[in-house]
Amino acid sequence: MKRRSSLLFVLLAAVSGAQAQSSKHPLTIEDLWKVQRVGKPAVSPDGKWAAVEVTTFSMEENDSTSAIWLLSTDGKVQKALVTAKGKNSGPAWSHDGKKIAFVSKRSGDIAQIYTVGPEGGEAVQVSHLPMSASGLKWSHDGKTIYCIVNTWPDTPDDESYKKREKEKKDDKVKAMIIDDALFRYWDNWLSDGKRPVIFAVDVESGKHQNMFWFSNVRALYLPVTTASAESYDISPDGTELCFTADSTKEIGSDTNLDIYVMDVGLDLFASVPVKLRKQPLSLPRNITTDNIASDFNPVYSPDGKRIAYLRQTIKFFYADRARLMVWNRDTGKSEEISGNLDRTCDTHQWIAAGLLFGAEDKGYHRIYRYESDNRSITCLTKQYNASDTAPSATADGKTMVFLKSTFDFPPQVWCRQQTARGDVNFRRIDTFNDKLRSEWDLGTLKEIYYQGADKEDVQMWIVYPPGFDSTKKWPLLMVVHGGPHNAIPSDFHFRWNLHLLAAKGYVVACPNFHGSSGFGQKYTDSITGDMATKPFIDVMKATDFMERLPYIDKNRMAAAGASYGGYMMSWLNGHTDRFKAMVCHAGVYNWHSMMASDVVRGRERPLGAPPWGDLTKIDKQSPQRFAANFKTPTLVMHGEKDFRVPVTQGFEYYNTLRMKGVPTRLVYFPDENHWVLKPQNSRLWMREFFAWLEKYVGSGPTKE
Repeated sequence: MKRRSSLLFVLLAAVSGAQAQSSKHPLTIEDLWKVQRVGKPAVSPDGKWAAVEVTTFSMEENDSTSAIWLLSTDGKVQKALVTAKGKNSGPAWSHDGKKIAFVSKRSGDIAQIYTVGPEGGEAVQVSHLPMSASGLKWSHDGKTIYCIVNTWPDTPDDESYKKREKEKKDDKVKAMIIDDALFRYWDNWLSDGKRPVIFAVDVESGKHQNMFWFSNVRALYLPVTTASAESYDISPDGTELCFTADSTKEIGSDTNLDIYVMDVGLDLFASVPVKLRKQPLSLPRNITTDNIASDFNPVYSPDGKRIAYLRQTIKFFYADRARLMVWNRDTGKSEEISGNLDRTCDTHQWIAAGLLFGAEDKGYHRIYRYESDNRSITCLTKQYNASDTAPSATADGKTMVFLKSTFDFPPQVWCRQQTARGDVNFRRIDTFNDKLRSEWDLGTLKEIYYQGADKEDVQMWIVYPPGFDSTKKWPLLMVVHGGPHNAIPSDFHFRWNLHLLAAKGYVVACPNFHGSSGFGQKYTDSITGDMATKPFIDVMKATDFMERLPYIDKNRMAAAGASYGGYMMSWLNGHTDRFKAMVCHAGVYNWHSMMASDVVRGRERPLGAPPWGDLTKIDKQSPQRFAANFKTPTLVMHGEKDFRVPVTQGFEYYNTLRMKGVPTRLVYFPDENHWVLKPQNSRLWMREFFAWLEKYVGSGPTKE
């Protein structure tokens, strides 16, 4: 069993300054919505500044605004750069460091591209698009800004797009005619025929160009579900685009993202109207035909001779390990450079020495460096028990800004800097949430390992309430995370915040059960074909571990979870009566009716059979089949706009509990999706959550 202390919290407490204990209070849901949420930082080319999007929420207005801030990497300056009302997001530096591009809706409902200098002043509107822009990237000469827009493949210019948009808006018939296998995703409908493509915008004139129409590749488009700035890149000489596109003929019928390269040419804004162009520059070329599964997120090397990207080798399995690959233009071949790291790689960037990339490792997010010379991989951010994400580095790699987060502290902007002597310094360069954090009275956190299914070690977080007294008996709240192929890492969470759950007087335990990510592909894949058994064993053994602690009241134990965690709530209800109450949010209840989900292809892999196959095998994993055993009082919560776990799953579970006479309550959100994202809805959600636990297990230590 391993145990680690949170050294980072000690450092952060020293930075923010201590306050008298009497002035602090346990964490509340209102506190979470007061946090200024810091986005991915972008470092300036000279390494002196970091631009960052900061979002603030208003509980009263039930809405949010976002601004662009500048932070000096020496930690001395923190200044607001763009504060216009509304959402200002996605800052991107020009390669000469003289301008920052961002998107904003300050001039209407359409997000346009603006630029501003790091010295401040009035932002200049660059684009005049008929549709919203996102995912900005500069050309290296600073003359063009590329972006992602959603448009129809057969609307080549603004006039045709506006005409189609008006026709659809004015049409009294709102029916959808659907041919694609994937027609909605999370909470978005994909059936309107629009597809994400790359546009080029001339910085001086504001003219824009649909790059896919320009090159006559209307059969291709960026991934309809995940298009972002990471989906494409521009070569250093500006003559080529590389991008991720789905090579399948019909979205959702298969899964095979590929990397394509496409000539751009230098005269993007010639006088010939785009719809009159007869010949493309050249057709895009697929450079990842050697892989039957997905390749994505391409990035050019500084010399343009290589492209780094991510690869999965198993179809229809989102948790397959994402490998870091490099394609060599001279040889036309790819090689994996992360082979010795049995972890999923994510955000990656070229630097002089090689590549930076992120990966999740045993409950923590880390940042790694691949050295091209000796082909080695080094973890750069393992100094503290914290999660480090979203790296952005200068070309030489000597200055890197990133986000650091812990269970105890919301994301902060840090800088890793290498001095001329070769020393490495870490410093925090923002203070956005210091005052707010100083007001919180948080309990302690433990990281432990216990023996779970197959006698393998399972990581578990234990969070204690403020003022915890080990000589008294406390109620236990067992939290089961979603996924299942995710994990609860050490990041600060804005939904299932373990400190918030503990604040009402509960000892909270959260295991990273078999199937969780960050512990190697074998561990992740260990529940394939049987989604319930090993996680159930892990949760039960975690409960055994907690019960043996002298301060846990085994007569006051509750469990809660969402998505897959919600699935495990209904599974637990049919297989144990150890818990006195449960909370099930957006939980899977019936695998057969889950065919109404947004993503259904490949379900035979996790369940071991397709919907028309071995129904006995599926039944064995479906909580509905064990309803005769339901006894535990359960609070069911679900959102109407949840396309991943359709709201009928919650209705089925609630109706079954009600018919059986098991105490239950349904909280239904007509305006929420898989999550609860509106401040006032979130407050109601948490009130209902705690009221249910209070009713059945109470809170705080047992009264003598």
